[in-house]
Amino acid sequence: MAISYNAFPTTKISFLDNNTIEFKNSMYVAYEQGIKKLVFKSKKGNINLENQDINLIGDVKGQFILDGETFTLIAKSLNGNLVNKSISSKDNTVFKANDMEIVSTSMKIFQTPQEGVKIIFKNANFDKIHSGSKINKGRANKIELFPEKGLVFMEGSAEFYQDNMKIITEEIHYDLNQDRILKSINAKIINNL
Repeated sequence: MAISYNAFPTTKISFLDNNTIEFKNSMYVAYEQGIKKLVFKSKKGNINLENQDINLIGDVKGQFILDGETFTLIAKSLNGNLVNKSISSKDNTVFKANDMEIVSTSMKIFQTPQEGVKIIFKNANFDKIHSGSKINKGRANKIELFPEKGLVFMEGSAEFYQDNMKIITEEIHYDLNQDRILKSINAKIINNL
């Protein structure tokens, strides 16, 4: 997500004392090589020009493109930093990609050189990973999604529904591309659901 922001259109802008711009009914658009890579809309928000923190509040909807795939994000509020390229929400969040939908109580997106883009969801539920997948749904205290690598890690009271069985485990690693479980710890399998 190496993105430079070029557009910040809004219907109402006001300047606050501490290098902060406040806005209402806004749209934030970031471009990379002339292509829209990140778009967020919100009812209101603010940006601190000094530390590049951005806060979006009220019916936040956004989309970003990563490796040609479009991801959608819906939340009551989002916080981000334009310098370290991180986005987070401490509110209920809906994340969509293709056929997958993850609903969580909080979410954070960031990038590291070793892992690439990493998305962490707390107290999360997901539905069908993709149309051809054997996985129907799942949930865990923590879900880590690595979109560029096609991996999902689930930790803490993880439940995974595959075909007609339920897998209950402490931790599970799943390969989205190969549609298979790579690793599970202390798993219990319940058949014929």
